[in-house]
Parts: sequence; structure tokens; C-alpha cells
Amino acid sequence: MSNDEETGVREEIARAARMQRALLQQLESLLARVPPSPREEVIYEQGEAYDFPTEVRSCLECILEDWMRPTVQDLENLSVFQPSQRLAR
Repeated sequence: MSNDEETGVREEIARAARMQRALLQQLESLLARVPPSPREEVIYEQGEAYDFPTEVRSCLECILEDWMRPTVQDLENLSVFQPSQRLAR
């Protein structure tokens, strides 16, 4: 791969990281707008069926923690990766 090709790929990866970070921030903002259900603790403690706020909050928290934050971090790291490094997973 030539230096120009590598630079182009790095730029696209950095652009993808920025897009993913923007989506992450949008989802974090959305999560902040959904107040916890007054029954959230009871739902978690007693294993009751989730109501809408609890489902939304639970799902968004999982998406953010399990997928979005790691994806953004990996893309940002990859955009500045040096051959002597190994990305931590």
C-alpha cells in the first residue's frame, strides 16, 4: 500500500470515527431525555416486564457501552495506528 493510499484510508477511518462519535452523542442525548421509570428499581429487583422508559434506557445503555463507545475508540485508535503498535482489545 502506498503512502497516499494509506493516508486516504486513515482519513476515511477518521471520518467514520467522527460520524460514529456524532451518533454516540446523539444517543447519549436521547438517553438523557428519557427519565427513569418510577418503577425502574422494582422492575430490576423483581424481574417484572419492562415498561417503555426502562426498555429504552436499558437498550440505549447497552448499545452505548457494548458497541458505540468501543467502536469509536477503535476507529480513533486505528486512524493513528503505527506499525509498531498493536491495538488493545
